[in-house]
Amino acid sequence: MKSTSQIGQDVYVLKQLQNLRGGFFVDIGAGHPEQINNTHLLEKSYGWSGISLDLGYADEWEEQRDTPLIVGDARKARFKTLFKKHNVPKVVDYLSMDLEPPTVTLEVLKRIPFDVYTFRVITYEHDGYRNLGTVEPSRKLLEKHGYTLDKTVNNQEDWYIRTDL
Repeated sequence: MKSTSQIGQDVYVLKQLQNLRGGFFVDIGAGHPEQINNTHLLEKSYGWSGISLDLGYADEWEEQRDTPLIVGDARKARFKTLFKKHNVPKVVDYLSMDLEPPTVTLEVLKRIPFDVYTFRVITYEHDGYRNLGTVEPSRKLLEKHGYTLDKTVNNQEDWYIRTDL
C-alpha cells in the first residue's frame, strides 16, 4: 500500500521508527479516513492502532477504518480524560496535528497534556507561509517539552522527534 498523506508524513514516521509494526497514533484533525490522511497507511499496512479526532467524516470513517474517530471540536476536548478513556499509552509513537486554521492547531497544541503523555514523533501543520504567527510559539512550546525540530516542509509543517525515547 502506498502513502496517502499529503506530504509524506506517514513515510517520515515509518522511517523515524524503523518501520515499526503495531504502533499507536493520535491524529488530531484527521480529515478524510483515507485521502490525504497521515495515519491510514500506518493502520492498514503496519497494524497500528490509535484514535483520531475530527469534526466530520463519521460515516466514511466507520466504513473505511478500524480505529475510532471521535467526532467533535478538538478545542473543547479534555485530552487527559479522552486519552484515559481510550487507553492511550503514556508513550505514543505518533502525534499528527492538522487543524484549520493554523491558529486553532496552536490553540489545541497548548492543551495537549505533555506532562503525562510523550510522543516519539510529531508532525505539526502550522502553515507558516500564511504568516499567522503560529510558527515560533509552536516551536517554543514543543522544544520546552523536549522535542527536537527535525525537519520543516514547505514552510507548512514542522516534524519533531523525541531523541530520549
